[in-house]
Amino acid sequence: MQINTIERLEWDSQFLGYPVAKISLDQDGGDYLENLFQQIKSEKIRLTYFFAPPSEQELNSRIAEKGSVLVDQKVVFSKTTEKHNKFSNDITEFRGTEINERLRELVLMAGIFSRFRIDENFTNNEYERIYTEWISKSVKKIIAFKTLVAIKGSDLIGITTLGEKSNYADIGLVAVDGNFKGQGIGSDLIQTADTIAFDMGFKEIKVVTQHENKGACRLYEKCNFHIERITNIYHFWN
Repeated sequence: MQINTIERLEWDSQFLGYPVAKISLDQDGGDYLENLFQQIKSEKIRLTYFFAPPSEQELNSRIAEKGSVLVDQKVVFSKTTEKHNKFSNDITEFRGTEINERLRELVLMAGIFSRFRIDENFTNNEYERIYTEWISKSVKKIIAFKTLVAIKGSDLIGITTLGEKSNYADIGLVAVDGNFKGQGIGSDLIQTADTIAFDMGFKEIKVVTQHENKGACRLYEKCNFHIERITNIYHFWN
């Protein structure tokens, strides 16, 4: 990770159609802010994501004073993998390589607190396109090795994806149809992913959500995850 420097994001830039960059700031980030904003403007970077520790209040205030908007408090949950044996719902692997409309509907539920939905500067269905791309690459096993679904009768009512990052198991998308919440479906999806990760030899499993997504935070805590870190994410539009 590059700290206090501008990191060009090729995928984001290509997907969104304009220059996008990311800046991860540490406790010394305030010393670099003025130069960073000058560089952003001189290099005509359209959108910059600022990542900052919430504990650095002065740093966060200075980022906001420059016109950046806080769009997310990213929460990373983690736990040691373990094997689970009791499940109340039918969880199975999605075997297709193409998404259907029902799968897409569920995936969009997973992103209702996404910064790409919250930020009103996005006006070209970016949130829908990003999450559709996410699930499409997941079922094709490009960015995930398992796509798990919950089934009730013939209806698909929940989904989660499982991949790998830096030698740990990574839960990506998680969603449950609102009509079926409170039936333990989310827990069964997460614990099935946990069991698969354990059986594959992973020692650690992580999942990321937004602090505002209280339901997701409660779910992960219920499944014995703990908060590893929280990061403030700002969008600066040039």
